[in-house]
Amino acid sequence: MIKFMHFADIHLGVENYGHIDSQTGLHSRLNDFIKTLTAAVDIGLEEKVDFALFCGDAYKNNNPNPTHQREFAQQLYRLSQAGIPTVLINGNHDNPLAFGRASSLDIFQTLNVANIYVVTEPTLLTLPTKKGNIQVVGIPWPTKNQYLLKEEYRDSDLHAVNKKIQLRLMKRITELTEQLEENIPKILAGHLTVAEAVFSGSETYALLGSDPSLSLQFLKDSPFDYIALGHIHRYQNLNSDHKLPIVYCGSMDRINFGEEKDEKGFCIGSIDEKGRVDYEFIPLPVRKMLTLNIKIEDSAEPTKDFIAEIEEYDLKAALVRVSYEATDEANQEIDFKKVREALKEAFLVTGISRNTTRKAPVKRSTLSEEMNLFTALKEYIDLQNWQNWDKDLISYAKKLEQELFREEVPSGGDEI
Repeated sequence: MIKFMHFADIHLGVENYGHIDSQTGLHSRLNDFIKTLTAAVDIGLEEKVDFALFCGDAYKNNNPNPTHQREFAQQLYRLSQAGIPTVLINGNHDNPLAFGRASSLDIFQTLNVANIYVVTEPTLLTLPTKKGNIQVVGIPWPTKNQYLLKEEYRDSDLHAVNKKIQLRLMKRITELTEQLEENIPKILAGHLTVAEAVFSGSETYALLGSDPSLSLQFLKDSPFDYIALGHIHRYQNLNSDHKLPIVYCGSMDRINFGEEKDEKGFCIGSIDEKGRVDYEFIPLPVRKMLTLNIKIEDSAEPTKDFIAEIEEYDLKAALVRVSYEATDEANQEIDFKKVREALKEAFLVTGISRNTTRKAPVKRSTLSEEMNLFTALKEYIDLQNWQNWDKDLISYAKKLEQELFREEVPSGGDEI
């Protein structure tokens, strides 16, 4: 059996909560993300994996600072030195915003780092492992601006552009699969949105919208033995009842409170010469995020009641936010100095916010990092109870995005 690791969505540089660590000089959340990535590589080396698939989004954005680059490169170097072929798929956060600029992963190809394969366009790779060859079809994030370079797309609306990208992407994948050799294990590794995938932190399904998307059925009908995906932050197998695993390994650490209940980690798998695959999700010890929803009933001692509810939670080393309900009278009696003292075991308290009991409960946003623009906008419209104007708001947003893309589009270029 040939063993592999499948990881994605590291997002080094996300520093939503925390402080500068006096011992390292780094942001505390960056330290968390480094520990998570290091732990994953440790496990991969201990398991003696034969190859690795990184399915995109190494950094928070496509312009990482030298510290973020150093930390990612150190872990890639460990895999490289161990002789482990490692495929790096370009994700949407790795991708340059303007035509002609390098992605954040290009540097590893430019330096010709041993055993590192960077995928910035649809490509068929044959990886030479110690136990035999593996065929990998690598599919980077499909960018709209690559298709808006042509005159035929300049006046198309975004839905039409996405449909064209989807069809051309499917065609390109089909062309690459036709080049596969039957007797060598076959894997697709991509940074993609698949319809029917579930976003992290919510039960919202990925739909065809602002970003190009592939249908699940198209992937189910493909000849691959394993499909390794990045982009959606929740671990899930979209084809768990069938032979072909179609797996989002999920992000490696929690990006925001929308992911507080999601288990984080990566996948270790094995594949034999006939393409039979076994894999498992490997949880990683990431920092907890906790939302404390506290309701203070009419009481002579609201501070005592507040603290009693806090004590029901294990706050040790956690990122914590507190949402509480209290009447105006009770709120005036709460001693928040004592409340904060009761929260001292937490790594960080990001905020204490009040929802008044005289109003209907405020719905919490389930916005998440991987949502496309229009899914996020629809979520925000619902949150604000603006449903009467949703069609107009979405229509204006589409027009604005299209105008922004036109302003950024250069005069020429090539298709994927």
